[in-house]
Amino acid sequence: MGHCEVDAYADKNYRLLFDTEGEWFCNDARTIETDRMPDFDLLCAGFPCQAFSIAGKRGGFADARGTLFFEIARLVADKRPAYFILENVPGLLSHDKGRTFHTILSTLSELGYGVEWKVLNSKDFGVPQSRKRVYLVGYLDRRCAGKILPFPTANGTPLVQVQTGRQGERIYKAEGLSCTLTSGAGGVGGKTGLYEVGVPIKENTKQGYKMAYTGDSIDLGYAGMNTRRGRVGHQIAHTLTTGIQQGTLHFVDLSPPPLVTEHCRCLNTRQSGIHNHKGECSGVLKEEGARAVLTPGREETRQNGRRMKEPEEPMFTITATDRHGVAYRGRIRKLVPRECLRLQGFYDWQIDRIEQDTSDSQLYKQAGNGVTVNVIEAIGTLLRQADAQIRAEDEKTKR
Repeated sequence: MGHCEVDAYADKNYRLLFDTEGEWFCNDARTIETDRMPDFDLLCAGFPCQAFSIAGKRGGFADARGTLFFEIARLVADKRPAYFILENVPGLLSHDKGRTFHTILSTLSELGYGVEWKVLNSKDFGVPQSRKRVYLVGYLDRRCAGKILPFPTANGTPLVQVQTGRQGERIYKAEGLSCTLTSGAGGVGGKTGLYEVGVPIKENTKQGYKMAYTGDSIDLGYAGMNTRRGRVGHQIAHTLTTGIQQGTLHFVDLSPPPLVTEHCRCLNTRQSGIHNHKGECSGVLKEEGARAVLTPGREETRQNGRRMKEPEEPMFTITATDRHGVAYRGRIRKLVPRECLRLQGFYDWQIDRIEQDTSDSQLYKQAGNGVTVNVIEAIGTLLRQADAQIRAEDEKTKR
């Protein structure tokens, strides 16, 4: 085992989380002397995404940060690990009309490796954050082909019930399929059950606003500026960056005792018409903690808008520069580092260990620059299974 990390704060926290005594270490990949480096079976690496990100200047290999890929290729060529896993932003695929990515694949292939790649989204791996990244997996044994990146993609938008209750009192998300129609149904429009009521959020579009629902993400920047700021993100959360300036909307149940609720029983019907539009007399769910909200659509622009997200929906992608928060009864607070790290798959015990002597700005940066733990774990599990199968075949052949 060993690691290479140029950021002193990130290296300090890595050592707090893992037993690194006696391990190989280098603080600059450009100075690695491979003849003094121990042999290893798996290389996990990434090169700075700013050189290829649409949100950055996209300097590619002309950017000194982009040339770090060739340092990775040098390590692979000299040490010949059985496997490698590389990660970068999807902008890598389109940079220089695809020539950059072609160069990367060709370089790795010429070193004798089979290479597979796929764009994976963190939201599909158990964390509430939409974080698309391109993952490249390389292997020397071609029997691994097709066994490490076969993740399926799910489609469809089913009806989601967000609060149970008697017929006519259940609450459903506004998106998705309608529940069954009945002639005497409660709610509005003859539908069985109730539907969440949105809140109009100002944004810089022709319509001037967009409806946001409980838990939707809100960007904390000014919505009137000539950018995408103010747009409400639905279904998944947007990119998280180290600035962290987004939030979520929660309703407050005004029935005694007043409590913050995850879902507001927004609509009830009676002869006098619709009431409970603020959640009065609604069923109450105690809040289990703040809902993290992150910046959307960094492919087009660096973000500062107002966005909100559903409690069950994935967050926006975590990056190193965005600012996020949580809306509580019209007030928006900044998202704390713990929430950002959770969105990257960190356990609370890990966060407890590193946050004591690390500034918030450094924690935000580490969350934004990190790789989602759940995704790497999933890839690693399949890689290990493929490796075990190959070893078993080889052992059987020897008999």
